[in-house]
Amino acid sequence: MPTPPHRKISQRACDFCAITESSTTHLLRCSGCQASYYCDKIHQAADRPRHKTGCKAVKKARDTYESEDQKLRNFQGDIMTPSHPFENCIGHFWGVLETRDYMRARYNFVDTIMQVFGATGGRIDVVRSSLEHLLDMLRLCRGDNMGVRDVVPGLYIRLGRDQEAYDFLKWWGTTAKEDTYDWGDTESSYLDVKDADALEEPVEGWKGKWIDLSHAVAVVLIKVRILIDLQAAQNTTRALHGTIPQEIIDLIRDEIGSSGIVGSRPDILRGDTEKLASVVETIKAQIKELYKGINEYCPDFWPMFLGNPQAAANQRPGAYTHGSKEEARLAIGYSIASWIETAGAFDTIKALSQTV
Repeated sequence: MPTPPHRKISQRACDFCAITESSTTHLLRCSGCQASYYCDKIHQAADRPRHKTGCKAVKKARDTYESEDQKLRNFQGDIMTPSHPFENCIGHFWGVLETRDYMRARYNFVDTIMQVFGATGGRIDVVRSSLEHLLDMLRLCRGDNMGVRDVVPGLYIRLGRDQEAYDFLKWWGTTAKEDTYDWGDTESSYLDVKDADALEEPVEGWKGKWIDLSHAVAVVLIKVRILIDLQAAQNTTRALHGTIPQEIIDLIRDEIGSSGIVGSRPDILRGDTEKLASVVETIKAQIKELYKGINEYCPDFWPMFLGNPQAAANQRPGAYTHGSKEEARLAIGYSIASWIETAGAFDTIKALSQTV
């Protein structure tokens, strides 16, 4: 199958004529879905036949979520549950029975708006607000009984927040794996990894016998984005060496970086060519190691992902067993937009897969 074509995440724009919002162009928001924007009511009316189905689905999901939110906030408590869960049950949602309808409704709203407006090439503000919802759900339910942590890394990456994605993944791959971690203690550290070294060797949680598949795939993409940036820096040096002063080349290399991680490492970008080449080979080796670990855990993942990932993503199973085709389909669904929105990512992993 051919590589899925690269698409960029969309900025806020009129859904009918695609003019983007600016200091001189103010767009009007649809009052139904609260996710689409238009130049004026004429364009909104013209787009209504295309827009109405998705709009109604999002509005219905939002109304249900807001209704459950209000119901929970009005809950007076009973013999099993304290009143004011948003103040008294933080960190323990889902474990408290009365919070489950709220959590389901909130996740369904995020899932619906992402499917309608936030899929590959979708709206950046929808992706951003969805990420905020999911992070808040994790604040409310540290144990993450609904598995929203599987969706979070891809959203971070789509927003160009690779370091935050890596920190998030590192916490779940290390602290969350500790047998002694007390999930019931809301005073214990939680998602507190900051500025971890994304060029380091992969942790066992991403390559062991029982890996978090969606997290391992997200780490691969972060490493691929780092590799693409490093190779761009290499190519810049090769193309410009001897033609312009080195300090100008350094300035150009400083601007390289879809991941943001490489751009924050002047020690690499401004280092000598041998050091840069060494880092490139190190990252390639790490990607191959992760690739093999994923393949051993879930042999169906890479054939699906490198074959027809969109078809796999469209088959959303309701349940899965570890290492199964169903888990592979879910992981692809969580990650495909972040891969397609990264120029060169599919070509890079395909090329490396030939040498594993």
